[in-house]
Amino acid sequence: KYTPALLFLRDAGIALVFVASILLAMYAYTGLWPPLVVVESDSMMHTEDNVSHIGVIDTGDLVLVKSVDSVSGVETYMEGYSSGHRTYGDYGDVVIYRVNGNELTTPIIHRAVIYFEVNEDGNTFRAESLRYVDDEKWSTSDPSDTWDRITSVLRIHDYGFQSETVSIDTDRLVKSSGFITKGDHVNDVDQVRMGQNTPVDIDWVVGKARGEIPWFGLLKLWATDSLKSDAPENSVRNLWISMAVIVIGPISIDVVVKYKI
Repeated sequence: KYTPALLFLRDAGIALVFVASILLAMYAYTGLWPPLVVVESDSMMHTEDNVSHIGVIDTGDLVLVKSVDSVSGVETYMEGYSSGHRTYGDYGDVVIYRVNGNELTTPIIHRAVIYFEVNEDGNTFRAESLRYVDDEKWSTSDPSDTWDRITSVLRIHDYGFQSETVSIDTDRLVKSSGFITKGDHVNDVDQVRMGQNTPVDIDWVVGKARGEIPWFGLLKLWATDSLKSDAPENSVRNLWISMAVIVIGPISIDVVVKYKI
C-alpha cells in the first residue's frame, strides 16, 4: 500500500519524466538548447489595448526556436506576401537574432521584413523578393530605382495588422547583405529605431520562431524582474487558471481513483 509520501514521489517522478520527454522532443525538433525563449516586451503584439491572443507573440509567451543555417531558411514578409506563407498573424517568418552578433545581448524576436543583398558596386542593394510583388505594394523615393538596384528610401505599403507604410532608408544602411527586421507592434524597422544601421547578418540569427506556449514565460519574467512592458491582464488570469488546473487535476484524479467517486 502506498503512503502519501510515496504517492507524492510517484506523481512528481511521472511529472519530471513527462517534462523531460517534452524538452527532449523540442530539442530534437529545433536543434537548439534551450529550445525556448521568453518574450519580454509587447513589440510583437497585434493590439493597442494590451490584450494577448493565441497565435500571436505576446508579452510573457514562451516561443519555440528552430535553428536556421542559411538565408534560404528564412522566408521574409515580402516573400511570404507572394507565397502566402504566414506565421504569428502576418506574412513571413519571425526571427530571433543577436544585435551585431553580440552573445552578451538579449536576443531580439522580430519579423524579417525583407532581405537585402549588396550589389557588386558595393553601394547599392538588390531585393529579389520585390521582383515578384505588384508595383502597388512598394515604391522608392527615387523613381529610377529598380528591385535590383535600390539607392533611396524603399517604402512597403499596407504592411502588417495596422496597414502602415514601412520606410527603409537604404542610403543610411551599412552596405552589408542581411535582413531588415521589425516588431509588428512598433512603427519603425530595427535598423532605424534601435540605432543599428546594419542589416541582420545570417550569422547573427539564432533561429526562427515556431510555435508558442502562451503566458507561462511570465513566471520567469517576474522571478528575474525582466518584464519590459506591462503583462496583459488576460495572460495573467489565464496563467493562474492553467496552473490551478495543473495542480488540482492530478489530485482530483487520485481522489476519484481512491474513492471510486
